[in-house]
Amino acid sequence: MSNRVFWGTLLAVEIGIVVVGGMVVGAGGHAAWYASRAAGFAAYFSLWIALAGGLLMSSAWFDGIVARARLLAIHQTAGLVGLGFAAGHALVLLLDSYIGYSVVDLLVPFAASHERTLTGLGVVTLYLTALVTLSFWVRTAIGMRVWRMVHYLSVVAFLGAAWHGMQMGTSADFGWGRAVYLITTLSLVTATVVRAVYVRPTRRTAKAAGGVSAG
Repeated sequence: MSNRVFWGTLLAVEIGIVVVGGMVVGAGGHAAWYASRAAGFAAYFSLWIALAGGLLMSSAWFDGIVARARLLAIHQTAGLVGLGFAAGHALVLLLDSYIGYSVVDLLVPFAASHERTLTGLGVVTLYLTALVTLSFWVRTAIGMRVWRMVHYLSVVAFLGAAWHGMQMGTSADFGWGRAVYLITTLSLVTATVVRAVYVRPTRRTAKAAGGVSAG
């Protein structure tokens, strides 16, 4: 991990701790629920940034505009931050007495009695996010072909997070929340299409260029 990724991740997590911690202190009896809501939304937004950065980097669409090294740093940092917030989003609910989630409910897919399907989807999404994010640092051991196949699961993780958030998260009850989910989803669909169809212009060799000029 580069120093840029490490310090960027550390800074983002520290900011998240301050923000979520402030909500816990000030929210009263529903502190854990509000903290989980904030962490979940932060995790979703981070996952969107990570996926968008990865698509733009691999498509070469931004070559000459944004350095690939910078897009890679954004991709990695956002992925790690999103994973941290996603874990916090789940585990902080252990402090919530209203629903009464247990460790098994939050770590075993579809074990929770409350909103079994949506909660289970959230757990599966968390594991997929962890698998995709951490696979970068073991890609040499597992091989590039397997790593690429694992990386495709990031799309599944994002769609799972979006559906989980829209159906279970309270942010989707507000106009701004629905707008965020719509904009982020459409932007990733656009980036995916660009990644699939964009062909990087080939550079003519000096010899070919000279021949054209001579003609």
